[in-house]
Amino acid sequence: MFQGSVKIMPSGDGGVRASAAACRISTSEGTALDAFAKGGDRAKDLKLIGKVLSSGHHTVAEHAYFTVAFNNVSVLTEQLMIEHRLAAYTVKSRRYVDFSGAGYVVPEGLGEEEQAYRAHMDYLFGVYTRLVQMGVPIEDARFVLPYCFRSNFIMSCDARELSCMAHEMAEGRLSVYPEMKYLGGMLSGQLEEVFPGATKAFVKRREEGTAPLSPIRVGEPAAAAQGVELVFAPSDPDALLGTAKAASGRGNVPLRSLVRGDRPRELEMLNYIFRVKGVSLACVTHFTRHRIQSLIVPAPYTALAENTCVLPASVKANPEALSLYTEAFAVNAAAARAYAARPELLGYFALAGCTVDILFGMNARELLHFLRLRTCTRAQWEIRDAANEMLSLLMEEYPALFRYYGPSCAVLGYCPEGRLSCGKPRKTEE
Repeated sequence: MFQGSVKIMPSGDGGVRASAAACRISTSEGTALDAFAKGGDRAKDLKLIGKVLSSGHHTVAEHAYFTVAFNNVSVLTEQLMIEHRLAAYTVKSRRYVDFSGAGYVVPEGLGEEEQAYRAHMDYLFGVYTRLVQMGVPIEDARFVLPYCFRSNFIMSCDARELSCMAHEMAEGRLSVYPEMKYLGGMLSGQLEEVFPGATKAFVKRREEGTAPLSPIRVGEPAAAAQGVELVFAPSDPDALLGTAKAASGRGNVPLRSLVRGDRPRELEMLNYIFRVKGVSLACVTHFTRHRIQSLIVPAPYTALAENTCVLPASVKANPEALSLYTEAFAVNAAAARAYAARPELLGYFALAGCTVDILFGMNARELLHFLRLRTCTRAQWEIRDAANEMLSLLMEEYPALFRYYGPSCAVLGYCPEGRLSCGKPRKTEE
């Protein structure tokens, strides 16, 4: 029944020769290029790689890099995949692309329930289309889309990380989702063809069992209570930053110059932890895209327990759209209750506008990057509101530093967006 696929895109020899060179360089005379020149015989290179991997030296697999295309998979799969930190992702934007004709994944084994499942998903897509026709922006209409709607994205990572992903999907913690298990088997087979032995080398250190998903009770839809809480901040950030600046030999550099500098490594010594409450599943993706952080996100299907949802201003301002929008969440809750005991499928009924609470930690350097992007007027409104609230809390905590944070125009003194600029640059003093 699953029609989605995952495909490792062609990339020469798949990094086999580079990995073999890495195997040789640590125990051989000569340069790195000498080690590379000794390779080229694929069978011998693979034998060497297998020997080194079996001895526990797994880093050699990190020199083989792959780009993988996920085609027509559910956005649930996308959400679960992008939580892997050591990879790069590019997804199709739901802010700018109309998903009316995207279609949706139909899980296997529905039997007599399949007709009702299809009718319900067709209904939700119909609501999405009608909202767009009413003039609701695409980025707001998407909140009624179910997490079975089809996504396409590209991911790149090294062989070591890819093998870990493939195992988690096919046999590990993600295999409790049938679609992930199906795609994981496909990915494992392809990886074994282009980089033999990689999928077996790391099995010993992975989990062998899988914890079942816990059934939930689907709640009645309600408006989400949103907010940001600063959970942790350094007790004496000024002293800590001063120590870092002294260690780097830049003790006399003003904070504003440090913030605007090309390599503000000292800022990495300051760590902050936030809890964002009532953030939509759609917006979680925006947070997850920031790689230099520690992030805890609940499983998407659990969003149906409280079943709180965001209510965009564009919908709230239109009585007809508001009625259609709220009805969609109520109808979806009723349909989802039939799957409450099957959490591996319940995730397909989570709507993009359903909310969860997330917990994440960033250092001050990553916060500088995050806030430059997310307090910009071009940022999606939900994450922009959260980012502005984060900045306000940081300003209260350590104003000497965070007074220089904000959108790129305020931090850098100019807007890097070019023709996409809003035309109203801000200054840090504002």
